[in-house]
Amino acid sequence: MDEPVTLKAAAGPVAAVESPPARGSSPGRGAGGTFEWSPKDFETVPHSKIHRLRCREIEDALEIWLEDREAYVGGDQNVYYDEGDLDKVLAPDVFVVFGVSKRLRINYRIWVEGPPPCFVLEVLSPSTRRRDLVDKKAIYERMGVREYFVFEGADDEGRVRGRPIDPALQGFRLRAGGPDGRGTARYEPITAWSRAERPSGEVTVGYTSEVLGLGVTLRSDCEGVRFLDAESGSFLPTAEEARLLVENRAAEERARADVEHARAAEERARADAERAARTAAEARIAELERLLAVQDGRGRP
Repeated sequence: MDEPVTLKAAAGPVAAVESPPARGSSPGRGAGGTFEWSPKDFETVPHSKIHRLRCREIEDALEIWLEDREAYVGGDQNVYYDEGDLDKVLAPDVFVVFGVSKRLRINYRIWVEGPPPCFVLEVLSPSTRRRDLVDKKAIYERMGVREYFVFEGADDEGRVRGRPIDPALQGFRLRAGGPDGRGTARYEPITAWSRAERPSGEVTVGYTSEVLGLGVTLRSDCEGVRFLDAESGSFLPTAEEARLLVENRAAEERARADVEHARAAEERARADAERAARTAAEARIAELERLLAVQDGRGRP
């Protein structure tokens, strides 16, 4: 069953929320008749379950990574790039924009927001392969999307149909043309890492994203995209991994607190025992001194 497109809060603080209109209402217009939303923003987008899971995993990882930065991570959300023609719209599977707030959006309008997406990743399927590799790629190029990545894995039945891309993950970066570097910017393939540069056994192919400052890699099972933090050498956590990490840290903190509590109780018990022993010793000494005094008193002439 197809699922409706949903609006999801990005990681980090949210400044404001655009409330979605009621179903069946007319296209939205703001102050001065400015376009705000279209009925197509709420149309059902038919994607397979594995497609949605792959996109969600990528989007979540980027939101966690960019939590403390001024950046918006969108997914399966309409991006309008021509105010004069609202039919000129794309819905990238995952996109990133720097320099804009994290507020919830019904859609992303470039003429309102300012910058276009700087990073886009599309998850291919047999039905979208040509459009993603040709038509949408050309539009992203004209739009000024600095980096464009495509990934294609197996479908819900574990098969890759038609003529899949090879390698299954590919990246393109805008480069200005002409001898002086001032010509029309065009996409050029991003060179994949050499085998020596890959984390051993964990990555089959990977690229450096200058925009994100991350490695964009193909999982060892070739069934998903992971991001690599070059500084730490570790993969960005997925939402599930981040949840487990938080739970494990909380459990470790509780265990540490329990150990500290037990140690403190042990120290208190030891101190109490020492005080009791000292009090008993002092009482014994006092008793011996009293007995000696009594004996001395009896022995006097």
